[in-house]
Amino acid sequence: MNEEHMLSRIIVLERRQKRIYPAAGLLAILLTAAIVFQSHQIRNLRNPEKLRVRELAVVDEHGTERVLIAAPLPDPMIAGQRHKRDGAVSGIIIADATGTERGGYVTADGYANALLTLDGQGFQTVLLLAEPNGGTTFRIWNRDKGSVTMGVSDNPYFNLKRNGKPLFVTPADNPESRDPRPMFR
Repeated sequence: MNEEHMLSRIIVLERRQKRIYPAAGLLAILLTAAIVFQSHQIRNLRNPEKLRVRELAVVDEHGTERVLIAAPLPDPMIAGQRHKRDGAVSGIIIADATGTERGGYVTADGYANALLTLDGQGFQTVLLLAEPNGGTTFRIWNRDKGSVTMGVSDNPYFNLKRNGKPLFVTPADNPESRDPRPMFR
């Protein structure tokens, strides 16, 4: 290699070096910024101020969902099988060790009621319902064996039934005492 050729190669290498130093400096600044940003994100994960999810499941040591918070909630699990819910709801569901839904605190997606329920194994036994217009119903029952229903819609009412038949109804003409829907039977 002659001296002139070596000199031209040195000039080319010096030009490349002049371009590489600023690029390397910029890359070092960007890398430092990324590390600082990611460390801030990791710190936020340890102490979150806000968490946005569509579903959150708390499971026991066997992987069974015991608490489910979701919008909307899936259809209820009863004895290992999914059953159809009367309508879409969002909120919190609790389940027993078998995964069977045993109650919840939900809002109905279609008709805007708020409900607090407690369930037996596959059937509802306690209901507290608040309607958007202010009407409220409280009901406890054991399938068709008996029920106590009270509430206030346009007027207060109280219904006591055994085997679906009224034992005590006040006022005597309250429409809820004649309502054929399962909630009032």
